[in-house]
Amino acid sequence: MWKALFGEAGFLFFTAFMISFAITNFEGIFPFYAQQRYNFDEFTVGVILTTVGTISFIVQGGLTGVATRKLGDAWVIKASLIASAAGFFVMILAKDLTGVLLTSGFFILSNAMLRPAVSSLISKQAGMPQGIAMGLNNAFMSLGRVMGPLWAGWVIDINLVYPFSTGAVIMLLGFGASLFFLKERAAGTRSEAAQAPSSD
Repeated sequence: MWKALFGEAGFLFFTAFMISFAITNFEGIFPFYAQQRYNFDEFTVGVILTTVGTISFIVQGGLTGVATRKLGDAWVIKASLIASAAGFFVMILAKDLTGVLLTSGFFILSNAMLRPAVSSLISKQAGMPQGIAMGLNNAFMSLGRVMGPLWAGWVIDINLVYPFSTGAVIMLLGFGASLFFLKERAAGTRSEAAQAPSSD
């Protein structure tokens, strides 16, 4: 995994980790956060998480493929990262159940396309057999799922909004890095295509 971070798809593997780390800052502590901040009961939290899961299912099943085919994986990743940063931030501003449903829905809408787009780009650009590439992708995502809740559980004891503000910062930094790394990769791909000998 350490060696893969410095290979062709290093940024994408790091992005896979970063996405899982940031998203589990939401998933890992949301029930506790909702109870402490809004005094929501178990049923209300269940309604919110069911809504989140339904939106994720619809987006991944119906919109992700269309978006990546029309706009490209890199564009979807960049747009989702900046939208996710905004999603984390607006969740902090929610005042009631309606606000929580709207802001968490927006957050998961922006996140639902991230993982498939990153996985798709890794499979195309990793420069290694796809089985190895996707295994590494899953390993980095699993690492993020382990470390994210540990971090969120620690910082929420300091301040209730720290897990979400942390996620916002991580996604914003990821967006800034993607402007450099994904743009550079795209330029390199075009250059290599231009230098390739014609099939004629």
